[in-house]
Amino acid sequence: MDFTMLFVCLLVFMVIQATGTYVQVRQYKKAVRRLHKKGNVGIGSRRSRLKNNIVIIACNSEGLILDAELMEGLTVFTKFKKMPEVIGRNVFELRDEYAKISSKKEKKRFRGHMEAVRALCNRLESDGQEEAVS
Repeated sequence: MDFTMLFVCLLVFMVIQATGTYVQVRQYKKAVRRLHKKGNVGIGSRRSRLKNNIVIIACNSEGLILDAELMEGLTVFTKFKKMPEVIGRNVFELRDEYAKISSKKEKKRFRGHMEAVRALCNRLESDGQEEAVS
């Protein structure tokens, strides 16, 4: 009887976790689609024991950041929030700013941001090279 109850409890927790994961993945896909409509998209993430985050940044072909969202937290209840501190800035300037960070702690804190910005810079630079060849 005790083993059966333990098994049922574990099964219930697994279903709850799977449902939460499903909801979070749907939120992620919606955010990517929403930002992709605005322009090129760069995505970065930071994983740690306590605070994971996902950064999604959208910019135009000149590198101007049109929109940015951050999902940060531990639970499946976290949602994407706007990042007004980077909207309107240039991705290349932001990349240079992040490159100047010397503190290991700060680098770790902004790792997701740096990945998203780097992805956008790489995309824009490769698009520029393709246009130069044409």
